[in-house]
Amino acid sequence: MSNPSTQELLKKIEDAPLLMSKEAAKKKLRKPRSIYGDQILFMLAVLVMAFTSYGLRPVIVCAFSVLCCIITDMIGCFLSKKEYGVKDLSTIAYGLALALMLPASVEYYIVAIGAVLAVTVKHIFGGKDNYIFNPTAVAVAFLIICYPTQVLSYPVPGTQLEIFGQAQGLVSSIESSFIKNGAMPSLSPLEILMGSFAGPMGTTHILVLVVSGICLVLRRSVSLSATLGAITVTALLTYLTTSVEPTWEAVVFQFISGFMLFGFIFLANDPQTLPYTNGGRILYGIFLGVIAVIFRNTAQIEGVFVFALLVVNALSLYLDKLAFDIKKKVKQAASYLKNNLGSYEKLSAQAKQGEMPKLEDTQELLLEPVTYNMPPIDNKITKVKRRKKSVLEKIKEKQSDNAKKKQKEKERQTEKANTEKEDSDGSLKTDKTEKDTE
Repeated sequence: MSNPSTQELLKKIEDAPLLMSKEAAKKKLRKPRSIYGDQILFMLAVLVMAFTSYGLRPVIVCAFSVLCCIITDMIGCFLSKKEYGVKDLSTIAYGLALALMLPASVEYYIVAIGAVLAVTVKHIFGGKDNYIFNPTAVAVAFLIICYPTQVLSYPVPGTQLEIFGQAQGLVSSIESSFIKNGAMPSLSPLEILMGSFAGPMGTTHILVLVVSGICLVLRRSVSLSATLGAITVTALLTYLTTSVEPTWEAVVFQFISGFMLFGFIFLANDPQTLPYTNGGRILYGIFLGVIAVIFRNTAQIEGVFVFALLVVNALSLYLDKLAFDIKKKVKQAASYLKNNLGSYEKLSAQAKQGEMPKLEDTQELLLEPVTYNMPPIDNKITKVKRRKKSVLEKIKEKQSDNAKKKQKEKERQTEKANTEKEDSDGSLKTDKTEKDTE
């Protein structure tokens, strides 16, 4: 399987509703190969800490997991008639993450089952760039359900394990103790930072994980918006919902137990399952934090982070569009408030200055009356008395009207007589012309 080109990745981004310009997306774009390379480098740093705690066995388990993933990937490419990408680092990253999320004392056949399942998930969905679920999360969730005793039992930190053979003296994790007893173990800050407590061989070294996360953010191999959103929401909800005192210890316990911190850094930031836009990634982190806390508080099982991640992976395809719609609605609301908030005062000022404001159907302006140097009005109604005409004036008006009528009648008769005379003269001229012609 060959890595996609930059043009293909840009086309995939263009197909999504962006909350950023294409130029900004192009600047932020990094090939998945480089992101997986950075993750592998820092997971190897975590593996070094596991080596100091448990000996050589963690190294062998990780190498075996990666080898199983590569062989399975080759077989999958052969069956699907695809070219195997030698430079594809995702398979190595998934195999390494799978091993680090298991106990250092895990049996090798369980590692093989998880590795085969993780890579098979890729090929079931059509190979690279097509799957929607994180392969490592699917494999770990399957192993927790099917092999809880082998996967959720851990050696005591500092125990030097043999490369082959079963380990003795396995204990439960601090997450299991909290689920069973409802109380957090007493750990000093130094023990927390150095990972001096039972748990998966790669998820307990808190100091190394924090430094790795910061470095990956600076390298842009980890989405700051998604990771910061998930961590903030998880810490806030834990602080508000916990009944354990003191609450800050409950928040710390939330991150150091199970796969929480390791998952936020390496699994949740898989470039193949992350949304493409900043807004979508913020929603991705918020949903992941909310679901993880709900599962932790309600489900009585360990490793709830991988189940929460699988739920959010299923929603990831729609988060870009949801973020785009939210931004559009917020812009419309802001524009409406900007145009209408205080519009009455603004339009009133324009009207007072002699400008003609544009009013909507529901807007009405009440302006102060303009006097134009008119005398003050006492608001009293004055009744006007009209003078009646005398009898003599009425008679004179009637005589004047009769004289006008007679004058008009006389003019009409004169005009009629003139018209008849002209008609008679015209007829005489016509008769005379006819006699002359004969």
